[in-house]
Amino acid sequence: MAMRTASPWWASLASGVGLLFFLLGERFFGNLPGPRFVLTGLGLLLVVGVAGARMWTMMSSTGPRRRVERSLLACHAGMLLALVLYLLSTDWGEAKLGLADPAAAHFHGAITVLFLAILTASVVPLLMVELSLGTALRDRFDVVPDASDDAGVEYFRVREIGLSGLSVGLALSFLMVTCQVADDRNVQRDVSYFKTSSPGEASRNIVSSASDPIKVLLFFPDTNEVKNQVKSYFDALAGATGKVAVELHDRLVDAELAGKYKVTKDGTVVLVRGTGDKEKSQTIDIDPDIAKARSSTSKLRNLDREVNTTLLKLMRDKRKAYLLVGHGELNDRDSMPAELKGTIPDRQVTLFKRRLTDLNFEVKNLGALDLAKEVPDDATMVVVFGPTVPLSEGEWDTLSRYLDRGGRLMLILDPLGAGSLGPLEAKLGVKMVPGHLSDDRVFLSSGRGAGKVADYRRTVTNQFSPHPSTTSLSRISADQGIQLIDSGALEELPAAAKPDAPKKTVTIRSLDTSYMDQNDNFKLDDNEKRQRWPLAEAIEGKPGSKDGYRVLVFADANLFVDLFGRNPLGQPVIALGSHTLLDDSVKWLAGDEALVGDVVSEDDKPIQHTKNEDVVWFTLMIIGAPIIVLTLGLVGTTRRRRVSKKTEVKK
Repeated sequence: MAMRTASPWWASLASGVGLLFFLLGERFFGNLPGPRFVLTGLGLLLVVGVAGARMWTMMSSTGPRRRVERSLLACHAGMLLALVLYLLSTDWGEAKLGLADPAAAHFHGAITVLFLAILTASVVPLLMVELSLGTALRDRFDVVPDASDDAGVEYFRVREIGLSGLSVGLALSFLMVTCQVADDRNVQRDVSYFKTSSPGEASRNIVSSASDPIKVLLFFPDTNEVKNQVKSYFDALAGATGKVAVELHDRLVDAELAGKYKVTKDGTVVLVRGTGDKEKSQTIDIDPDIAKARSSTSKLRNLDREVNTTLLKLMRDKRKAYLLVGHGELNDRDSMPAELKGTIPDRQVTLFKRRLTDLNFEVKNLGALDLAKEVPDDATMVVVFGPTVPLSEGEWDTLSRYLDRGGRLMLILDPLGAGSLGPLEAKLGVKMVPGHLSDDRVFLSSGRGAGKVADYRRTVTNQFSPHPSTTSLSRISADQGIQLIDSGALEELPAAAKPDAPKKTVTIRSLDTSYMDQNDNFKLDDNEKRQRWPLAEAIEGKPGSKDGYRVLVFADANLFVDLFGRNPLGQPVIALGSHTLLDDSVKWLAGDEALVGDVVSEDDKPIQHTKNEDVVWFTLMIIGAPIIVLTLGLVGTTRRRRVSKKTEVKK
């Protein structure tokens, strides 16, 4: 029997459309003030208008109709309450409540879950009640019922269906709370597929460039699964290069050989180059327990990186990398003026130094007193890492003379520090652009709500040139890249027509949606433009000559600082892509571009989503999944009703 009510069926549809407009305005067009205002305003108008109409029909009705309208009004009231709570979760709401971190972070998470739970517990019952009422005899407002119409209003059926919908909504809300608690607790379990890394291009290049074959001695028990994994790696390296000989040994049986190379435990890998007095050896220790080898911190997952580091030490004599100190650099925060320490965040460069050591460099400091004289003759390269105090003209002249002697220089600039290159700007033909690289279209969400303007400086890029210093990055797929956190940008200066002008190559660019925020207002002004900004340049003086210099200039110091999180051991880690960038850059500066290549790792890569991707996943999980479940339920119910009707007709 059709059920007549005081309000039409399309009132609830209009309210649902209003919620859809509100979602589009806040989530999909939150960065565009015009469309956001129109969509959000129109959505609120529809939701509030329908709720007001429900109030009117409820007050104007009597009997069962009034009770049905009251049930529908309760659902609309819940929707309005959810929107009010959403308003409190925005930046404006938190500011009005006077909340500050860390309280704001906890409040934002709790209020977000609460408004979603109330919204779900309101929409699901409303949808199920409307489906039970149907559309027949409900195409207009009818607030003057007569006694005969009340007989067609089955309030008890409406109430039971509404309560069932409320149960479904509360169950979905419980899932939201569970997800929020799991995210806050951050409980992780390693369920990844175990695999030993294979020989990468960099390791193959190192072995291929060796003048002598390399002997690999594996000291493992006779029956050992880890031994099989390690042997497979070196067999593949031998097959690719033809310069590796693999030998299996038991340290107890071959005690004399084990004593020669100081092997005292199982799981030791010895790499040997040369013979007699010219023999050199390096050792890698691997846990022979397969259960431990399967862990995410196992050397087997990063065996290629371990072998690559060991091969560099075996093939090359240790060289020296000098890091400039005394100018408030990121590697020398003690020399930073006190007034700057409160404005410039503390960023460590522990892994940067450690990686230089792994690449067979001895890391030493280059102080202002040393720079006042000359750069030491044994310097393979000099690194200037984000100075906050400008170098003097004399110090820049010392570095310029070092370049004239064929020196190698890495300039890592920071938009929060002193970005001027002094006299080197004219020599190199490049300078730092004032401002902060921003992108209000493609950026990484910090996790505290969508549309945070501070997130505009958490940009990404996949624009890399095939230069030797970015070889590995240029080979990654188009949907990968590196993250840029508060980066600067470079500007090429017009070069004079001189025969000794350096050769310049832009190695990294930003996306074409990026702009330089020069007045720190987090928005694109009329005097600012979107373009692919240069972020890194490789500069060669006298290319091809023996005394030609090489310089790498980076406009983002955060590419190489260890501030992007911690691994399962609690140790800081560098952002995805920065390890390969550092390796290739150092090898090119040192003249080892022939050794540049990919290093294979089987570590689980962290998943990064842009703000737009987060919105899509949020919409699919919160809206898409319930719609699919309800649709399947409706299809099943409809089919059963049709079968039941056919059976009754036959009878």
